[in-house]
Amino acid sequence: MNIQVREPAEDILKRVEPHQRQEDLLSLPDEVFEALFGGAAYGGKSFILTLLPIIRGFYKQRGFKGIIFRRNFGDLEKEVIRLSHEYYPSTGGIYNETKHSWRWPEYSSYLDFGHINHMADLKKQYDTAQYNYAAFDELTHFEEAMYIYIVGSRVRPGSDFRISLARSGTNPGGIGQTFVYNRFVKPCEGGYKIMRDKKTGLLRAFIPSFLEDNPYGLLYDPLYAQKLEMLPENEKRAKKYGDWHAFEGSVFPEFRPIRFPGEPDNALHVIEPFSIPEWWPRILSIDWGKRAMCHAMWAAIGPNKRVYVYRERAWYGRDLPYWASEVKELSDRENIIITTLCGSAWQDRGTETIASQFQRYSGLPPTSSDNTPGSRVAGLQLCHDFLRWENKNLHLARETFYDIEKANYIFRLFGEEALARYRSQFIDEEPESNLPKIQFFNTCPVVVETIPTAIHDDKNKEDIAEFDGDDPIDNFKYLCKTAMRYLTGADEEVKRLSIIQAAVNKLNETQDQTGYYRQMEKLEAQKKSFGVTRWRRHGSIH
Repeated sequence: MNIQVREPAEDILKRVEPHQRQEDLLSLPDEVFEALFGGAAYGGKSFILTLLPIIRGFYKQRGFKGIIFRRNFGDLEKEVIRLSHEYYPSTGGIYNETKHSWRWPEYSSYLDFGHINHMADLKKQYDTAQYNYAAFDELTHFEEAMYIYIVGSRVRPGSDFRISLARSGTNPGGIGQTFVYNRFVKPCEGGYKIMRDKKTGLLRAFIPSFLEDNPYGLLYDPLYAQKLEMLPENEKRAKKYGDWHAFEGSVFPEFRPIRFPGEPDNALHVIEPFSIPEWWPRILSIDWGKRAMCHAMWAAIGPNKRVYVYRERAWYGRDLPYWASEVKELSDRENIIITTLCGSAWQDRGTETIASQFQRYSGLPPTSSDNTPGSRVAGLQLCHDFLRWENKNLHLARETFYDIEKANYIFRLFGEEALARYRSQFIDEEPESNLPKIQFFNTCPVVVETIPTAIHDDKNKEDIAEFDGDDPIDNFKYLCKTAMRYLTGADEEVKRLSIIQAAVNKLNETQDQTGYYRQMEKLEAQKKSFGVTRWRRHGSIH
């Protein structure tokens, strides 16, 4: 359902001229119960949330009750309350310092300021409250339960004033990042689409706002955009560009589910599925669990040494025979060369281990992930390397004059490997052509949605903070380790795959079946010299 813009509301205060994005929020139909405004910093969020009851004339409706929330009262005083004092008095409003509330005696209407520091504050302060209008300034600073409690139970029409609305503004980042993104942004990152909640049937919308949308902000501080360049990269992206996938504390700010403006074509980790050639080797990683999520990912490794995650499964509360049998069914006709299972599956529980049960039901011999503390950090660094889409600094040739006599001397005394090292000093390192080293099909939503939610552990900045539903993150680390286990020492196999790919490309171009089959027969004869027999026979490395 697209937004149908109605006529702008009456401009109560002559000096209040909302910019276009703010007008878009004001023009939302009242049937849209929830709306989020914002994204980048300095888009005019606090202003429009504070002035909306004035511009829309709500304060003149008998019985109107509204409230504007910030997480801490100090933030209310610094920004929102001061802003209200600039505009509310000219409407006849009277401010009560003790109650932090504006009252319009002529209409018996009110607007309060509230804060929710802790969950215990909810029922203590707001259990009997009722509001026509509730606004959350910096919504990502709130926990989801706080927002849901207020909006779900405290916002409703009054006997005199029948409208009820929830409006919020925020930048990316903060404790509520995940729920705000999932609720408002993810369904349509470009905004301007009215969404219907599948559970309640209620409508909500997202109106994005950026620094350049606010001409007043640029007029007051034309250098603001330049100042944002001083921030750390992920915080700058969140505040300057409204980037919901890079925020303060984010573990994987390089993760790109979509391509952002100004970035290269390869800055993308989530792609459309394609048909994977059957000869590409495939790997499987599983973070098993009974009470927690059990998560599995299948990936194929292309001749360019890029890993493509093409399938995932997530099970909740399922016994091992159920999910292991499904793994068998999905993997039976595929070239699974290594299967990695969470290391805890080898723990002695007095009966058969999880690992042995898995092999019995799936038919796949698993290898163990390494879950020691040191390996967690190493695994995280490996994930960063697989997600990296920018080239590292390349090593340039250190020498300019190739001494043939010296080369012959090195070869006679030390052999071909030493000669190769000498020659490498005259060759510039080539740019990497397979970045990022991992991409996910968009049919794998669980891991794609979980990666951006990971934040650093306050007690160990080199590790990831544990959270409910973090199982795909652990499995992501297992998958990267498994891919490296294959790629390390598999150069000859990769060469073979490259030759096959080239032969297939030539077949598609020339339709020369005879030449193709001769090439395949030649490769089959050379298979043992490429050292691939052990991969196919054993299925995994121990």
